[in-house]
Amino acid sequence: MKKLKLPFSGKDLPLSDGQRVWLDGLLSGFSQQAVIRKDFAEDMNIGLPLAILYGSQTGNAESVAYACAEMAKNYGLTAQVIDMGDIEVDDLSAIERLLIVTSTYGEGEMPDNAESLWQAISADDALKLPQTFFSVLALGDTAYDEFCEAGKLWDERLEQLGAKRIAERVDCDVDFEDDAEAWSANVLPIISQKGSQKLAEAPQKQTAKVQSQYTRKNPLLATLITKKTLTSDQSGKEIVHYEFDLGDSGETYQVGGMLNVLPRNHNQLVEELLAVLKADAGDSVTWREREITLGELFSDKLEIRNPSIELVQAIAERSDNTKLLVLLDQREQLEDFIYGKDIVYLLNRYPAAAFDAESLLPLLKPLSPRAYSISSSLNKHDKQVHLTVGSVRYTLQNKTILCDRQYLGVCSTWLADSVAVGDEVPCYFSPNKHFTVPQDDNCPMIMVGPGTGIAPFRAFLEEREVRGASGDNWLFFGDREEKNDFIYREELLSWQQSGLLTRLDLAFSRDQAEKIYVQTRMAEHGKALFEWLQRGAYFYVCGDASRMAKDVDKTLHQIIAEYGGLNDAGAKAYVEAMKKAKRYVRDVY
Repeated sequence: MKKLKLPFSGKDLPLSDGQRVWLDGLLSGFSQQAVIRKDFAEDMNIGLPLAILYGSQTGNAESVAYACAEMAKNYGLTAQVIDMGDIEVDDLSAIERLLIVTSTYGEGEMPDNAESLWQAISADDALKLPQTFFSVLALGDTAYDEFCEAGKLWDERLEQLGAKRIAERVDCDVDFEDDAEAWSANVLPIISQKGSQKLAEAPQKQTAKVQSQYTRKNPLLATLITKKTLTSDQSGKEIVHYEFDLGDSGETYQVGGMLNVLPRNHNQLVEELLAVLKADAGDSVTWREREITLGELFSDKLEIRNPSIELVQAIAERSDNTKLLVLLDQREQLEDFIYGKDIVYLLNRYPAAAFDAESLLPLLKPLSPRAYSISSSLNKHDKQVHLTVGSVRYTLQNKTILCDRQYLGVCSTWLADSVAVGDEVPCYFSPNKHFTVPQDDNCPMIMVGPGTGIAPFRAFLEEREVRGASGDNWLFFGDREEKNDFIYREELLSWQQSGLLTRLDLAFSRDQAEKIYVQTRMAEHGKALFEWLQRGAYFYVCGDASRMAKDVDKTLHQIIAEYGGLNDAGAKAYVEAMKKAKRYVRDVY
């Protein structure tokens, strides 16, 4: 891609040194990518227009938005699907028909791609939207306290700005497909009768998204062809590399995307649950208007690992346990109590609840797919997809009932213990639109991915190697111990020797008295890191959202403030500009 020439530099403007640093960094980032922004307000005047905005962290909301757009054709609507990160708040004022589809990230937060737009529309001086008709679909997980909070906030804010709600918000749990389809079928005929009915002569211009035939309801069966443990036998972790053959499915994916795996519950957990319920695997029950055995239901259909708040409430009420009933009103303490425990633990801990299979089934949610960051490039591994998965196994540390029992992650241990080479695994892909390598092969990349967070960056480096990209690449990687946990060591050192990996900084926390993390290494090399940002480097983070990603973000702000000569507000503005330019993107969980 031809490098764009800057129209001017910060030195040409009457700015302070700090302001000039901020502007030079911003312009450098934009110069590295040929960004041609559509005039959404103009597009909205074409056809009988409908705008569907999505906020998505893992691709689910995006997929729902495109499915809704396809259905909209049946009602004389020409739908434009818009990433919330690709539209300015002022463009909303030109939209008459607006549908919002958004997930909720973490504890009630907006997805990364929706954050900037949400901040703008939340401002006191945001434009009023009296001409807008809207409805909201919220995706979430009832396991979290702030269930569907992002959708609730959008619904409330649009009403505050004068927009007219044409149908009540629908909040979806992890099994969202049927509810999302019903919401679309309800709102589309209503919204088609709202606003101006004038049709333009020219068709609306939008690149159509190719929808895969493979979904949660119709998964691809990928064959496991390679399975290799990456950590040593002495490691306190088990990280496994998996390679799957896509066969002649014709399925494709982009680096940075997700593979959603539809797991089975571990045989050990199924047997334990049947035992506590005093039931047999062959017992037949009615579920969703069909006969099915408990063995099949618990193995393939229902979430029997993670307890829901509704289940805890039912246990408290059935057992008349005062302490547990009080805990239900103290959500933070309740979450701390539930953390790490499973349904079998709770049923054993409170036997007075006296559940049998019939009374337990209505309280169990459908078994949901597990999303994993793809760790391969399709351009390097034809008809293959690779995963890097940490197997979740632990015992409870506190001295309570069943404290010596091993607790197992659902999908990670199913893959590790039950899926053999040659077996087929049901799965489907989800895109992660902005979390991918820069279009411009000359752009530098800074990647921060400790532990299994390295997965997408292995794919990034493979992609850049195949493309012959000339941009510099810098990886921050770490784990507990170098001798036991340095996964993909040979590949990384080979890439470093070849020059593909310009810089490799390692942080193994337990190899010295004082713990060192990836953010420690970032701070140590802050000056060089800031120089890369000034050259327009993209900054990527993958891994733990609760601590690592927050610490990395804090360190990034500190580096920009120190070496950019900025105060806290200036550093925040610099980072926001990076996010706006899609130069600071995350895949965190």
